[in-house]
Parts: sequence; C-alpha cells; structure tokens
Amino acid sequence: MTTLLNGTFAGKVAFVTGAGGGIGRTTAIAFAREGASVVVADVADKENQETARMIEEQDGRALAVRGHTDGSEQDHRSLRASGFRLQ
Repeated sequence: MTTLLNGTFAGKVAFVTGAGGGIGRTTAIAFAREGASVVVADVADKENQETARMIEEQDGRALAVRGHTDGSEQDHRSLRASGFRLQ
C-alpha cells in the first residue's frame, strides 16, 4: 500500500470502530496508508469484511472483528485473544 506521507504509523496497530462504512472506513484506510496494521470493528460483518478486503487489496494488513465495541476490558481481551501481530 502506498503511504500518503511518510509511514507515520508503520509498526503500529490501529483499532478502528465503525469501520464498515463512512468515516470509520475512511479512517481505517487512512491508517493503513500510513503504514499501520488495522483492526477493523463493526456490527455489520459484511461491510466490515469489505473494509478489510479493501485494505488488503492495497497491500495493507487488516483484521476484521465483528461486534459492538465500547472500550471495555472485554474489548481488550478480545483483541489480545485474536493473536493479531504486526508482521
């Protein structure tokens, strides 16, 4: 994926909620373009998977997570359990 500026987020993971469309999708793609590995989260599974596919098509790294996220400890445990790595 071609970066927009200078890979500001290379080596980082961005967790974007509401990534199935609109501002969330745009934000997820922007993070990926800046080099981040992106966890996309949304209750709309089909749309969320599409966002991950769009990122991966441009050689970015994405993991789609279905569900409601509210920043709770359960969200943190789910992310850790996913095994998502930067490589």
